[in-house]
Parts: sequence; structure tokens; C-alpha cells
Amino acid sequence: MGHTKLSGILGSGMVIQRNEKFHIWGTEDTLNVVKVVFENNTYESEVIDGKFDVVVDGHKEGIGFEIKVIGSEEITLTDVLFGDVFMLAGQSNMQLPVYRTRDAAGEEIDSANYPTIRQFTLNPNYRLDETKEAELFEEKWFSAVKGEIELMSAVGFFCAKNLQSKINVPIGLILNAQGGSNIESWMSAKSLEEFGDFTHYIDMFQEDGSLQAYLDENNKATADWRNELLDEGFEKRALAIPDDAFEVTLPGIFMDKDGDGFTGSMWLYKKIVLDFEPEEDSFIYVGELMDSDKTYINGVMVGNTEYCYPPRKYPFSGSILKKGENLIAVRLLVDNKNGGFLLDHPYYLRSGDKKISIEGTWYKKFENEAKRDCPKVIMGQTVPTALYTASVFPIRKLSLKGAWWYQGESNAEDPFNKRRGAKEGKAYDLMFKRMVDLWRNTFNQDFPIVAVEMPDYINPVNGDDENWHIIQQMQLDAPKMVDKCAVVHARDLGQPYELHPQLKSELGRRMAVEVEKLMY
Repeated sequence: MGHTKLSGILGSGMVIQRNEKFHIWGTEDTLNVVKVVFENNTYESEVIDGKFDVVVDGHKEGIGFEIKVIGSEEITLTDVLFGDVFMLAGQSNMQLPVYRTRDAAGEEIDSANYPTIRQFTLNPNYRLDETKEAELFEEKWFSAVKGEIELMSAVGFFCAKNLQSKINVPIGLILNAQGGSNIESWMSAKSLEEFGDFTHYIDMFQEDGSLQAYLDENNKATADWRNELLDEGFEKRALAIPDDAFEVTLPGIFMDKDGDGFTGSMWLYKKIVLDFEPEEDSFIYVGELMDSDKTYINGVMVGNTEYCYPPRKYPFSGSILKKGENLIAVRLLVDNKNGGFLLDHPYYLRSGDKKISIEGTWYKKFENEAKRDCPKVIMGQTVPTALYTASVFPIRKLSLKGAWWYQGESNAEDPFNKRRGAKEGKAYDLMFKRMVDLWRNTFNQDFPIVAVEMPDYINPVNGDDENWHIIQQMQLDAPKMVDKCAVVHARDLGQPYELHPQLKSELGRRMAVEVEKLMY
């Protein structure tokens, strides 16, 4: 028996761009022709080199459609919607899920019920050889309803919610964003040539599987480094404050061990006294830490996070608390000399409706100093062309209403590409223009794009950064360089030390205004 397989982005529950011809494509290993039946009409495609691409007549907005694909196997796609489809690209502030914004928009999230707002999350399958097409991983489309909305892009959902109230059609979100990605990863090798030398990593990872193998090796090296800092029975240290621990005031950044910085593991302790009987529903918010943590209460681990950016929000059973004195212990792993508890974040313990601040005096004890630096990790989404080849080119057959872009943080260190040897004028702003031109050419669609201005941000270690403001200005000026482009003002939507601002609901409202003006 033969095998028929659709592209990973095509599935039940998907949203297709209304009023445009659409493609049903994939692979077929036996037959010479694949057929598609839709609305009592039959369409077909010849199979060439094992691939088919059936083009189907467009349809106006609507819900509850069925598409049947007939090859050596029969596949039926159900609950298909026609509406407006947007590609959401960029880095972590576009990727940030709805549940991470609950502190600022909890009631809005809990009351959300938008079954015709759907999202497909595109995870890159890296393949840098531009002569070969990367295969898309299969993922399920899901809706903005309770139990599913939590993993939806917060920017995407809040914008789509506001937009749908105006246009009243289904909305499909292709979440095509990766935390930490730089703009050069979203561009082709040819489009990067004028901006300096990006060939080193492109050439290094041309062989199929080589980038993933490198990433796997990096992950193992980091795990090995962390394991070197563990010793037998280390968790016993969560039970009591050592006699030689010393006082520190938190939140705050501590950079010193003998004035030279400290890389390795340490423990932070905080005693709190409960003058009430604890309840089962309990929660600790340990702000935002640099870098990774394991957090314990009375010797029981209640949560851990492997890197520095996410807020530490750990629900736990109140049975581990007791009326009277309790001990919070945080084992903090510092990757690169500077560690601590970031300012302007919540730090508290809650049991039932009683809340206790955990700011103020803590006790600190160094554990194990690293014998070597933490391995430097190159993320796949920072490799030039990696996301273009893995995430943009493979979905070029989709029809889009437009694109939404939220990126710039990872290019703020070098907005003028000086490290690449770029000539004057070959800066981030021109790269953005070239990227948009490339995307429109790749999709063969002159779709509009709405970009987001980065909010103000102060690096907790290095302070305010002039380059950050340079990128912000370039973003604001983008419509002068790029046709059919709007920029959402968002400089005021963050807090000084918050790289991932929570006010995505307000950002979504502002975005919807710009999307409506530009695209409708």
C-alpha cells in the first residue's frame, strides 16, 4: 500500500485565506495523480518526483468545511475555516504565550472564548541547504478557547481578538517566531550578501542534519557543565540556612566574589513566618532570576527553570507549609559572573488569599565555583538563513492577508553590522526592507506588514543601551523605507528591567488598529 502525506501545516481545524486560490500539497509514493474534492468539485495534480500540489478555487469566509485528499491513501480534513491568515514572525516577544501574561490580563484570558481564532505553531526543522526543501513538522491547529488559548501567542491572540470584533471573520495565526532569533536568520544567503560576511555558519551547516547535531552537542555540553556543579546530597542544603551564610538584600544583582564576579552555584535563603493556617491553593512568585534556579520550600522543590528570562511562577500544595516559620531556599546557577534577582518584578508567597512579600533580607551561601566557563551556545535561530530555509520558504504556497513582525532585541548589540564588516548605510533598517522584499517575492504576494517598536528596556547588568534606542528609531522609520508597512508604538509598554513585557493586551489593541488601517 502506498503512502500519501500532507505538508505539516495542512490539517483539520486549519484556517485558509478567504477569496484566494489555495494549495493542498505533500508527498505521494505510489500514484501518478492526487485529487482533492472540495464543495463537490474535484481538482487534481500530477505527482512529480514524489510531490504533488493541488490548486483549489478560493471560497468566501465561513466555517465547518471538509476537504478530501485522494491519493494512495484518503485523507479528510474537517472543521476547516475560511477567513484571514497572518504570519507572526520575530523572536520571543512574538512567541510569548498567553499564560505568561496572566498577571496583567487574567480576567480577559479566563473569559476568552473565540473558537474561530486559530493558531498553528511552526517549529523549525533546520535544513540550510537552499537547494533542498525542509520538511514541516506536523502540529495541530488549536483555538482561542479555555484549555487551548494558554499556549497561543499573546500578541497574536490579543490582536486577533480586537481585529475580529471589527471584521467578523475567522482568523488564522501562523506562529512563526523563535526566541532569540536575529533578523539575518530570517533572510536568504543571497539577500545577506550586501550586509557583510555571514558565510561562516551558513557553510558550516550545509550538510543535512549538521545543525541539529551541533545543537544536540551544545545541549549535552551545557548539561555536563551543570552536572559538574552538583555534588551528592546537595538538596539537603535546602533544609536549613548554613551558619556561614551572609546577609544580602533582594531583589538585586550581585556580581562579586572578591570583586571578580562568580560563575557557579549558590544558595539563597529566606525565612518567612505565617500567622495563619496555610491553604492547599498556594503559589510562590520568585520574580525573574539570573540565570537558572531550583526553588524549595521547607526542603521540597516547588519549581525550577533552566534559563534566565521566564518569571518564576510556581504553584504548589500548601500542605508543605506550616503555621509559624517556613524556609524558602533557591539554588541559583550563574552562567557568566553576574547573577541575582532582577528588580521591578513580583516577589511574594501566597496561600489562599493571604500574600506575603519575600523581598528584603535573604541569606547567601556560595556552593560550587565553576572550574571552567559555561559553554557558549549558538542557538539554531541565530544562524544566518536558518529560519528562512526552515520556516519561511516551506510555507510559501500559503496565501496570507499579511505579516506581523516583532523583533530587534537580538540585533541591538550591532545595529550597523560592524562586526560583519558592513559598509555605512547597511544597517538593521535596510535589512528589514530586504527581508520584507524577500518574503513577498518568496510568497509571490505583495502582502502588508505590521511591525512592533521594541519597548524601553534597561539591561540589569550593563544599564541603558544607546544601540537599543537606535533599533527603536529604525523601527519607527520603517514605513519610510518599506511600502505597505505600519509600526505599532510600544516604547511605553514595558518596565525598565523586563525583557518580556506583560502588557500584551494593550499591545494587541494597538496592533489591531494598525492592522485594520493598513489591511482593510
